[in-house]
Amino acid sequence: MLGGGPRVLVVADCDGVADTVTDLRRHGFDPVAVTTGADAMTAHQSVDVVLVDLDLADFDGLTLCRELRATSDVPMIGFASFSELERILALEAGCDDCVEKPYRSRELVARLGALLRRAKVLSPPTITAGELRIHPTLREVRVGDRVVETTRKEFELLHLLASESERLFSRAELLRRVWEYDSVDAEITSLASRTIDTHVSSLRKKLGSPHWIVTVRGVGFRFTDDARADPDAPADEDAEDTEPVDEPAAVTQA
Repeated sequence: MLGGGPRVLVVADCDGVADTVTDLRRHGFDPVAVTTGADAMTAHQSVDVVLVDLDLADFDGLTLCRELRATSDVPMIGFASFSELERILALEAGCDDCVEKPYRSRELVARLGALLRRAKVLSPPTITAGELRIHPTLREVRVGDRVVETTRKEFELLHLLASESERLFSRAELLRRVWEYDSVDAEITSLASRTIDTHVSSLRKKLGSPHWIVTVRGVGFRFTDDARADPDAPADEDAEDTEPVDEPAAVTQA
């Protein structure tokens, strides 16, 4: 992990812990998981934030939160199937935030980022996908030890796709999120599609593999961390080989 991400202690003994750890790692965090309150009391001293499942089998979750808070100021998020009273009790026990189970990956990552920013631990985390590293603060992209030079829009496009890798983005949404169009109708989407394809093609060539950015024909694009670093792989047949520009030349702002 480039530069090391925020270290997250996950205290849980429920199903899905391995998936949570994998997801956190994909978003640039450095997770470590323990299953008991006793292990949490030792491990929390070397982390930046703690995630506590309040339904632990061996230890009352609220008691654990109070004991952690009594010895540390580490930011802490509790997650459980909360009633309003349980949420209040969790906050009073020392949690800085609460996430209700079953939680969504994007919500958890967003809450972690917000909590860490409030704690001044780190700005947005580095995104890791195999050898690919995307550092939003430095606006730097690396594949292994190689720095990948990107234009402003290339970086914003890659970072958006990678930071929400579970999502499939339409061209219309990419125009709104990357090129900042207030409204996008069918005519604008059609005119700008080639510009988006060109940016995607350029990114694939610069990254040395077409497999991080997946084309879903007729729909849009998504990011995958299951990429093969194959510099000889063919470019996407839908994309042009020209160097991209940062604004769609054939489209005017709405």
